[in-house]
Amino acid sequence: MRFLKSLGKTAISTVIALGLAGNSAMAAEYPDKSIEMIIGFKPGGFSDAMARKISEPLSEKLGQTIVHTYKGGAGGSIAATAVNKKAADGYSLVVATSLTFAFNPLQGKVTYGMEDFDYLLTMARFETSFVSMASKPWTDFDSMIEHAKTTGEPLRFGSLGPADRLQIDAITAKTGIKIIPLPIKGGANMMQSLLGDHVDFGLSGGPHVQYVKSGEMIVLAASGSEPLNATPDAPTMSSLGYPAVSYNSVIAAPKGLPADVKTKLEEALVASANDPRFQELVQARYVGITPMGGDETKASIEKIAVAMKAVMP
Repeated sequence: MRFLKSLGKTAISTVIALGLAGNSAMAAEYPDKSIEMIIGFKPGGFSDAMARKISEPLSEKLGQTIVHTYKGGAGGSIAATAVNKKAADGYSLVVATSLTFAFNPLQGKVTYGMEDFDYLLTMARFETSFVSMASKPWTDFDSMIEHAKTTGEPLRFGSLGPADRLQIDAITAKTGIKIIPLPIKGGANMMQSLLGDHVDFGLSGGPHVQYVKSGEMIVLAASGSEPLNATPDAPTMSSLGYPAVSYNSVIAAPKGLPADVKTKLEEALVASANDPRFQELVQARYVGITPMGGDETKASIEKIAVAMKAVMP
């Protein structure tokens, strides 16, 4: 009798233990709390708009709130550094650009490397172009270079950062012309510099499109190797024989996500990028692409890193 009572207690204890284990497993199912999305840019910009818009379907698909934190500056490196220090559990994401991962580590000014992240999504490709006023005495990139060779006059270049300056250095080395880089902060200031004839040409990530549509500006070439959405007939830098740099909008997480978490998160992000609400936003700004998952995003970033290494001093 005493044996039966002992056996009964053991059985009950086992059932309770199994029940607790089952409850623990269910509680641990990803995600069971809100997800932080750290945006590597200031609030109010287009990257912010994309992050907020993609968060709408993402929240629905994952069943959790997406909390937005802003850590702008240093081309996304401040945000990437912050996320790199977080746990690889799927609750911390960073929104930055391809250059944040492919180029910034090459400059030796950040504490992370390209391999320190799990890449999950490329959601857009900026219309990054070399542009000038239509009133200039050239019609495309090649004719601008030829004009500089013929006249011997230097070209004033509006630069948004070190990556485009390396592209320009490669062009001057190949052509022998003189190009003077003038640092400019932000797309709006770049448009004013072009309109005010403070520079002969400059790099733009998208604000130029309205001026191209009105006939005031022309696209000399796409900065990367892919045709542009708004001006698909413009040559690419790669087709002209120069280093090509694409500026993509990327979402990543700290390296080492559990396989099931990474799969669920990546699938939810890709599906959210294909959601009509997000596509309406990016298509209206000519930055829409077929969303790329983790493997494609990683391959794209590696390709850009190779291109940047080739032109670094």
